[in-house]
Amino acid sequence: MRWLKSWWSTDQSPSNETEKNLTTKRLDLVWLRDVAFIFAFMFVLRSSILNWYVIPTGSMLPTIKLKDHVLVNKLSYGLMLPGSGVQVISWDEPKRGDIVLFESPMDRNTVDKSVTFVKRVIGIGGDTISFEDGVLSINGKLVREEIQDDRSELTDMGDQSQCNSGDGKNLFIEKLNDDSSGHYILRNSRGGYTNNETKVWTVPAKQLLVVGDNRDCSNDGRFWGFVDVNKIYGKAVRVFYSIDTSRGGFPAFRGDRFFTKLK
Repeated sequence: MRWLKSWWSTDQSPSNETEKNLTTKRLDLVWLRDVAFIFAFMFVLRSSILNWYVIPTGSMLPTIKLKDHVLVNKLSYGLMLPGSGVQVISWDEPKRGDIVLFESPMDRNTVDKSVTFVKRVIGIGGDTISFEDGVLSINGKLVREEIQDDRSELTDMGDQSQCNSGDGKNLFIEKLNDDSSGHYILRNSRGGYTNNETKVWTVPAKQLLVVGDNRDCSNDGRFWGFVDVNKIYGKAVRVFYSIDTSRGGFPAFRGDRFFTKLK
């Protein structure tokens, strides 16, 4: 029986080994397929459907704070070709008051074109925009704004620099539309280029005028012009999560900002 056992072992071992190798290769291919699918899904998701951006500056304070991670609905206005930033199908356009994201429109020698800007739309095609003593005027009508005595909204904004704090600024609720609840803006209590602004903008068709809510600390359309509606990535809808790095040491989460709706 020894010779039979020896023959069986010698005859079957290579076959078993081959079968194991084939099984291993099949498992590797399945694993690679699943990983490729996940990466492809995430690529399409973030390029064309829903993405999130970390906000590194204070131009939208106090609405969006430093290190807020903002969710952007990329289907708000149309369908973007994945990976291109080009809108191939459009079914809506940004409205006054929308918070939008877009590629920097500034000259390549001035700023990295890969930088993504986040601003609020104050003017759409056909609008005439101006400021009177700092108050926004749309088509000759002053926008309603109310100064706020409760300044608790200005705590924990990201750092203590002049631009990113409420020092020397008034806090208002601005209402771009009669049926809106309004949104916060900051404006210098004295001086500043918003209070002294005298320029008038007439917004061309299919263009937008966008500004930051932190009016005197925002690099926006008042300086570099209009944004093409087809270049808008999407509408910022909520704060996904937020991190406070201003206290030094280990970053802390701002739990009260998780999934906060932006307005």
